[in-house]
Amino acid sequence: MRNFFKQFFIYGLGSIIGKIAAIFLLPLYTNVLTQQEYGALAIIIAAKGVLDIFVNLNIHSGVAREYYEENVNRTRLISTGFWSILFFSCSVTGIAFFTKDFWVNNVLDITGYGNAFTLMLLTLPLGSLFSYFGILTRYQKKPLAYTIGSILQVLIQIGFTILFVLVFRKGIEGVMYGILIGHCFGFVFYFFVNKINIKLKFDKLSLKNSLSYSLPTLPAILAAWIDSSLGQILIGKYVSMESAGVYSIALRLTSVYLFVQVAFRNVWGPYIFENYKKETFKKELNRLFKFCATILVLATLHLATFSKELVLLFSNETYVKASEYLILLTLPFNLTILMLFVDIGPQITRRTIYISYANMLGSGINLIILFLLLPKYGVIVVPISLSISKLSTYFLMSRYTYNEIKYSFPYTPVLVIVLIVSGIFILFKNTNISFFIRTISLIIIDLPLVLYYFPTIKTTIKGVTKAKA
Repeated sequence: MRNFFKQFFIYGLGSIIGKIAAIFLLPLYTNVLTQQEYGALAIIIAAKGVLDIFVNLNIHSGVAREYYEENVNRTRLISTGFWSILFFSCSVTGIAFFTKDFWVNNVLDITGYGNAFTLMLLTLPLGSLFSYFGILTRYQKKPLAYTIGSILQVLIQIGFTILFVLVFRKGIEGVMYGILIGHCFGFVFYFFVNKINIKLKFDKLSLKNSLSYSLPTLPAILAAWIDSSLGQILIGKYVSMESAGVYSIALRLTSVYLFVQVAFRNVWGPYIFENYKKETFKKELNRLFKFCATILVLATLHLATFSKELVLLFSNETYVKASEYLILLTLPFNLTILMLFVDIGPQITRRTIYISYANMLGSGINLIILFLLLPKYGVIVVPISLSISKLSTYFLMSRYTYNEIKYSFPYTPVLVIVLIVSGIFILFKNTNISFFIRTISLIIIDLPLVLYYFPTIKTTIKGVTKAKA
């Protein structure tokens, strides 16, 4: 347990800094860019998300899965992954570039932002290789190099974004320039850290083994993109570009949960594959789940209660509507973190197709609700639909994990989070409660919650203390 949290903070530091910085850039975007420009930016970033799936085919996850297996030639495995990602990423980027007018004008409906879209395409190969070598640095247990690289990459990306947006007044193109330069630096830095493992070698069997693990996960990744990003595109098409910008503010603020998710994911895969054969694995897994669920319950309560103040702090009055969406979005973002636990069964048994089944079911529900209700009821449908989608995926994935490894996770934390989110949303929708009353009420509510969850926290601390001994 102690080692897990140590790795969590070491390998998550750069990611945490990056996510915090992204939130603190919001005033820059909302005060320099118009709502329409910010909406177009959100749509382009959403398009980047789906293209990222096809430029690397999630090969890095297949390489990671094979990395700890016995008798694996790691140099051949890593080299095969590198050349494969380079080929697929350049191919998809080239196709998208030559058909960009179709995507910009007919699919995304962002006419006038073609240059920003082109810059986004250039980030795809660099971003995929940056991610690949970053993961390899983690698996090769080079924490100092990983942390330095991730922090420098974030600082360079932020610095150039500010330079191009504020000084050169390049608008959303400036944001793309910042991402492009940041990815370029990250790739070069991690490449030199790992260059000893890159040879002119390509092994069909290594690629086959990697793809047999990664390809079944692509529908799940696509489904996750549908859940997180398609809503913004549909808002831009069915409601307005300005509304897409407002909704994006809520999305960006709820990315505070990604502080945990990204940092957690950096150590979660290695932790699972190194420890799942140990007799104490399930006991430690249960302790980790309860601890994380406790933190999420308390974080949700506070974030939802002060949603309006957070929106105003990082944007301005024209975006205040985002506070309603922010409350509702805390539910699916919580489930996204807890999903890291409940999908371990198919990962351990290599039946990753089950992960796709669960995610496709959830996204299918999401799509049906969006197309039926979004044009009629507006933006509020998007976070509600996303919540229903994630709940469906979560419960089905829990079932799959139980079938695969005979382990079930408690449902109580999920029920508590649902009640908190729905209760606060209904209350704030119908009444105007002052900041002072909300603060006092939160203190009163916090006390029994902390007392209720104290045994869980105490057990976790005991586990860490024993590990130290």
